[in-house]
Amino acid sequence: MPNLIRLGFHLSIAGAIANSSVEAISNDYMAFQIFTTSSRSWKNSDIEEEDCANFKRYNKEHDLRAYAHIPYLCNPASTNKDVYEKSKLMLAENMGNCEKLGIGNLVIHLGSHLGKGVSQGIKNVCEAVNYGLDKNGKTTILLENGSGYTNCVGSKFEEIGEIIDTVGSERVGVCFDTCHAFAAGYDLRTAESVAKAMAGFDDAVGISRIRLVHLNDAKHELGSGLDRHWHIGKGYIGIDGFRSIFGNKAFGAGSFVMELPEDIEGDHSDDMGAVMSIIGKS
Repeated sequence: MPNLIRLGFHLSIAGAIANSSVEAISNDYMAFQIFTTSSRSWKNSDIEEEDCANFKRYNKEHDLRAYAHIPYLCNPASTNKDVYEKSKLMLAENMGNCEKLGIGNLVIHLGSHLGKGVSQGIKNVCEAVNYGLDKNGKTTILLENGSGYTNCVGSKFEEIGEIIDTVGSERVGVCFDTCHAFAAGYDLRTAESVAKAMAGFDDAVGISRIRLVHLNDAKHELGSGLDRHWHIGKGYIGIDGFRSIFGNKAFGAGSFVMELPEDIEGDHSDDMGAVMSIIGKS
């Protein structure tokens, strides 16, 4: 595998956060993603010093690149005051967790404006991001593109670009999710369509802002608006689509994390094998 391409999965932190590093090491992943606290609760978890130390030591010794994802409850675009305030606090707390763990990048979904309009949603996201940046001096926030569901903020590249321009900080980047882009109507099935989509992204946001790729196939058709990840090459993007993705200069290097189920259709080993075959490392 070229040193410029790091592959891995979203991993569990059950038992201890450092267990995710152990799993990555045992499976020869070079990148991985975790929640730093429960994904189903607003309450932030305390992280023990020994766990932090082990996590950082394992990652350094094995040259692992770790990323964090904020819990799904967080909705920085929300126009519900209570949810919005809790989302801002969650963002700041998760950034603090990242700093303790030596994780440089935190992925956030931009959320829903709840029918109040995308402009208001963008305004809320900008204020929440600035709040997080002000509370934490190290962690970079990665805005994840959305899948285009009703009232979604950030499914259009122009919306992400507007947020980045408004905030005006180098500590704001992008996590590019292939399933979400496809669901939002950006065709990724051929070299020509990938080139068109990424030229649009470059104009609206800038390719250099991509710090992480969520490498997921799509269970539903182009423009479905459905956030349903599927096994690499078995969904609507398909093998040719992923060959085209890796053949585009926007995806020639960096970290690629898969967020995929393990079921009768395939497991992490199958999906890793599919990617390795696509990039010519089978």
